Amino acid sequence: MSTLKVFFRSIRWIPAHLRYGLIYLEIWMRVLVRGLAIRPHLIHCHDTPLLPIAVTIAWLCRGKVIYDAHELESDKNGQTRWMAWCTLAIEKFCWRGVDGFVTVSSSILRWYMERFTHKDSALVYNSPVFNRDPVQDVPEFKGRYFHRKYGISEDQLVFVYLGLLGPGRGIETLLKVFTSQEVRAHVVFIGRGSLRETIVNHAVQNGRVHLHDVVPHEQVVPLVRTADYGFCMVECVSLSDYYSLPNKLFEYAFAGVPVLASNFPDIQELVERFQLGLCAVNEVDAIAHAVIRLQREGRQRMTSDIESLGWKAQAERLLAMYQRLTPTNGNVYNVK
Repeated sequence: MSTLKVFFRSIRWIPAHLRYGLIYLEIWMRVLVRGLAIRPHLIHCHDTPLLPIAVTIAWLCRGKVIYDAHELESDKNGQTRWMAWCTLAIEKFCWRGVDGFVTVSSSILRWYMERFTHKDSALVYNSPVFNRDPVQDVPEFKGRYFHRKYGISEDQLVFVYLGLLGPGRGIETLLKVFTSQEVRAHVVFIGRGSLRETIVNHAVQNGRVHLHDVVPHEQVVPLVRTADYGFCMVECVSLSDYYSLPNKLFEYAFAGVPVLASNFPDIQELVERFQLGLCAVNEVDAIAHAVIRLQREGRQRMTSDIESLGWKAQAERLLAMYQRLTPTNGNVYNVK
């Protein structure tokens, strides 16, 4: 797999809307030329704007297309109405040329199957590789790392928030929760985003709020493992968020850290089925009540068998679809 260097991205003097159009046209032509050179039997398309290109190449090469929707693409956080309409229009226009469909939650899969016609489909979670071997641990993160780093007493719990520090992630709500006098636990935020400065300001005023530097992806699970609980509180700012199964939910699980998560349908179903933790309404009082309850119960570790959630199991589902669509094991062209 290689990355295209797009010429028009570097031309800043062209007006933004025109430049974006030229960028899209350049990508369209270059992906088309490369696709025709490869003549793939199967195209795995990860991005809605590139779906028309994927369908075109498949038609010209008599190949097949898998459309991989990592979210409910036409109804997601931060999307304008115009972009939502364009996304839905592209999906409707190209759907006839799609042979297989992949997505990340049961509700999103059901939404697409009900909105459009049925396709050969697969549910593939956005989960990391599951490895029971503690050799992957980072020496610096051994034991009660967060307690040592922030001078937290052993009898106080540490909750960790992992992911984008932006609107729609419940961060402002969590900051309010940890101002409560009844909440004696600490919270550590790990990530990048527009609310970093807000968290820094709260940390200055509240000794139970902390901001940790971002770590490389391979160190995320070893780092999170040193916390007591993880937060996966998502706001219902879009249908995609409501139906989501965030990556962090799986990262907490593989770290052996119980989660306090939103009571959205797919999240709650997974949390309850695999005993990953506790769900609550995404409101200050409800979350504070849950945190206080966990303070009484103390530190816990997960003991459930979650091997079926790991990437190995997800990859098997994906490979099974590849084999159904291309039984002769032909060329696969990833477009994203």
